[in-house]
Amino acid sequence: MAGSEFQLIQSYFSDPEQVERSDLILGIGDDCAIVSPKEQTHLAFSIDTLNSGVHFPHNTSAQAIAYKALAANLSDLAAMGAEPAWFTLSLTLPGDDKWDDEFREQWLKQFSQSLFSLAGEHNIQLIGGDTTRGSLSVTIQVCGYLEQGKSLKRSGAQVDDIIAVTGELGAASVGLDIVLGKKSAQYKSLSDDAKQQAVHALNYPQARIKEGLYLKEVAHSALDLSDGLLSDLGHILKASDVGAELQLEQLPLASALSCLDKQQAWEKAMTGGDDYELCFTLSEKAWLKTKQQFPHFVAIGKITAEKDLRLLEADGQEYKINAKGYDHFG
Repeated sequence: MAGSEFQLIQSYFSDPEQVERSDLILGIGDDCAIVSPKEQTHLAFSIDTLNSGVHFPHNTSAQAIAYKALAANLSDLAAMGAEPAWFTLSLTLPGDDKWDDEFREQWLKQFSQSLFSLAGEHNIQLIGGDTTRGSLSVTIQVCGYLEQGKSLKRSGAQVDDIIAVTGELGAASVGLDIVLGKKSAQYKSLSDDAKQQAVHALNYPQARIKEGLYLKEVAHSALDLSDGLLSDLGHILKASDVGAELQLEQLPLASALSCLDKQQAWEKAMTGGDDYELCFTLSEKAWLKTKQQFPHFVAIGKITAEKDLRLLEADGQEYKINAKGYDHFG
């Protein structure tokens, strides 16, 4: 690798134009970062690793990798109702022939520009990290503020709660199929614009920070949808010791699913993953108020006392599905 690790950090990750928070005492350049948290607050932490060929296809652009790596972590903060503050970055870069000095420099420039652009949108500052050589991998840890006694958890769902999501489901999963060249016959009827939108949904998910900050005041439970609706909702049900009924006709299907038949579209929306919308539960009264604030939110079911998850068609018939969602060790 041309230049030292210190020179790499100075060149690409000490951007003088990045966010500068007043609660940071000491940032990049020392053995540890030092922060001064606000009084009467709690701190929320989350960490995610993205590995090439597992979390993103090998040919994914540097801009998309940086954006998704930070957005996925911001989405975890959103799911807890936390306000973003700081993050650290651990970046592992290959040392093979493709990654010569010129390629590495261009890749790092694109990566860092995308990273700092998204960080600026959410007022979150890079305060430290590590760089190593090996298989391409990005690990980001985020930290955010929570008001004491106010946080969204998976364990708070109550019987008769409305189950809702913040946006459409399934586009990212279609985007992944397109990038990997899977099921091309199914997507033959999609326009080029629709395909590009699906790939964009995969690479550039939206972290619902504003929505999470609102929901922490009204919702009983929440999480972000990274592994698929069925799998992730199951975490709420288990943590809250409740069950649920989902109304399949109410699922907010992304337009990229229009080329599939109804049952294929349902299953894609429920098991595809990488949507990063928030799924949350709240009382009917709170739902009516929330729907006024966020008209695009969609109610998809309700929490039940019976501890199972039932998928219901319009006529009330129960729909059976085998797939559940993504599991690294499944």
